Amino acid sequence: MKRTIAIIALFVSVFVSCSSPNPVEYNNKLMTIMNNNEKEMIAMNAAMNSQDYTKAESVRGDWQKKLEKAISEVEKMDALKDDAGLKAAVAEGLKGYKQIAEVDYKNLIELRTKEKSGDSTVQPQINTILEKMNNQFEVLGNKINQAGSEFEKKFSGK
Repeated sequence: MKRTIAIIALFVSVFVSCSSPNPVEYNNKLMTIMNNNEKEMIAMNAAMNSQDYTKAESVRGDWQKKLEKAISEVEKMDALKDDAGLKAAVAEGLKGYKQIAEVDYKNLIELRTKEKSGDSTVQPQINTILEKMNNQFEVLGNKINQAGSEFEKKFSGK
């Protein structure tokens, strides 16, 4: 009987440990999902800098769709036991990026299109949106970095 209980206990512990994510893999997956947005940001900036606002709108729409998928992927991930902040910070960061792509970049593209057509009155609005976006990126990045540092301290050596 003791041997049966020991075998069952071993099986259960192996099963449980296999189903919970490894801290390194968990962190890497979240960071990969987050960092995949860098490609989209580079494409967005390239389109905006080239003043090809039709392309910028296409890039923006594609980025928004990719963000929706990334948010869903993070939300479906099993949280690592004792992770109070990293997954939440990444999800919040992705949602913030989605807001920027969905609203701010859309408005910026519309204003830049007007500016390109000769409407110089939109310059203050453009500056306001750019400042807002930069602040949002900084706040989101800081939250993710802070959560990442706390995660690293908590799980280093595990």
